[in-house]
Amino acid sequence: MRNHAGVLRILALVLVLGMLTAAFAACGAPAQDNETKGPGDETADSGEKTSETKPVEEEETREDYLASFPAGDYGNETITILCRTSKSYEVYADHTTGDIVNDAILDRNSRIQEMYNVRIDHYDVPGTWNDQSTFMSAVKNGIMGGEEPFDIVAGYLAYCATLAMQGYFLNLRNIDTIDMDKPWWTQGFVQNNTIQDCLYFGIGDISLTMWEGIYALFYNKQIAQENNVENLYDLVDAKAWTLETFMDIVNDVGADLNGDQEYTNEDLYGFLTNRHSVRTFVTSCDIPMCTRTSDGLFELTYFSDKLVELYDTIEPFINKNNSTFFSVPKDDSDVEEMVSMFMSDQALFMSETLEVGTMIRNMKSDFGVLPFPLYDESQENYKAHSYDGLSIFCIPTSSGDRTEMSARIMDALCAESSYSVVPVFYDSVMKYKVSRDMDSIRMLNLIRSCLYFDFGFVHAVPIGGLFQIFGDEIVNKNPSITSTYKSNESKYESKLQDILDAYTALAD
Repeated sequence: MRNHAGVLRILALVLVLGMLTAAFAACGAPAQDNETKGPGDETADSGEKTSETKPVEEEETREDYLASFPAGDYGNETITILCRTSKSYEVYADHTTGDIVNDAILDRNSRIQEMYNVRIDHYDVPGTWNDQSTFMSAVKNGIMGGEEPFDIVAGYLAYCATLAMQGYFLNLRNIDTIDMDKPWWTQGFVQNNTIQDCLYFGIGDISLTMWEGIYALFYNKQIAQENNVENLYDLVDAKAWTLETFMDIVNDVGADLNGDQEYTNEDLYGFLTNRHSVRTFVTSCDIPMCTRTSDGLFELTYFSDKLVELYDTIEPFINKNNSTFFSVPKDDSDVEEMVSMFMSDQALFMSETLEVGTMIRNMKSDFGVLPFPLYDESQENYKAHSYDGLSIFCIPTSSGDRTEMSARIMDALCAESSYSVVPVFYDSVMKYKVSRDMDSIRMLNLIRSCLYFDFGFVHAVPIGGLFQIFGDEIVNKNPSITSTYKSNESKYESKLQDILDAYTALAD
């Protein structure tokens, strides 16, 4: 098995250019953000297997972080990870299937098991948005000794942040065998959610759901060529990829294909989007929800002139524009509707999660991936976020004398994921014909380095739906966000204070 793991890593890792340095330079320090899809947020599996192997094209420069870890022997102990049933694939695989991501996770776990003489197992329970009470009860009962014990928790960000506030997870910064400042942990999350020198959960390359849930722009290269669109990668590199430029390009594309004088899902558009992905403009345009204060806590700063200006720009661009299609079907099939249209060459751009890349791999036309645009050229860095159904990783307070072992294994799994799972995920997202689209791979590296998880995004649910109102008001075709925000402002401020009080009490 160890030899098989090595071969897979070599085959997978040669697929990625050594462009992380350039990506980080282009983006600068990472950032912060959070979003809730709510009911129906679990994206449907395309059912497609991604077992093909690509030719060696580039020298591999990705660092094997695990090689720097100290050796250890935990006496064949079993490390159990509590996870959601629908997301168990990101932490556990029990056999090869030919799916390259599954097999990479199997080999990742095997390397950790051999290195530390442990067995990695999982305990899964339902944990979708609608199953949150079931999952939260499993966490609480397991910690209190009422259900099957576990060593690590991989839970739904939006509702598991509440468990952290309630004191069910350990402060990761107090555990010697894990270093949350390492690059395999997402620093745009770590930095923005450490409070009173405490951090109770983390995300990073171990969180495959983070990668799947990153919002980006897919673009149809055929439609771009037909409409004489300039090189979009060059615009990104020059930091000329701004909201105004994006909207100008979108507005030049659109046609009533069936001639019925109505714009429906049978016509051509410059941009496809929906309630969830349109919220990404808040992050990409650098509008903070919460800002850190001098005492290390946070204050609410979401409502601002810039937020109002952004909403006043985006709302009519979405709702009063024949070049934009806003998918809001009654049956929650917005992703499927947009994917079908994009694959049928009915849109230049589509905003969705990277997971959708696995659903459109077989489309006839070539496609590329781009970050969401800057607000304007004065904005220093691109910013991106992932949907708030990603998995956060935590150590339960019940871990006792197993704490250092559990943290070591969690850290090692994250480090090894950076080396051997993430490149394979790139391969599962991108489509290759004659050769791989190395510019899109570079864009993926840029997006990853610019992930930003605002404290207000991460705690949007306990704050009372703070982040959700941007997309919701666009759905409601409300020409102004001001009245809705102002009517809820006192609630947001009160709930934020409750959150700060809870974390302060835990830190004392």
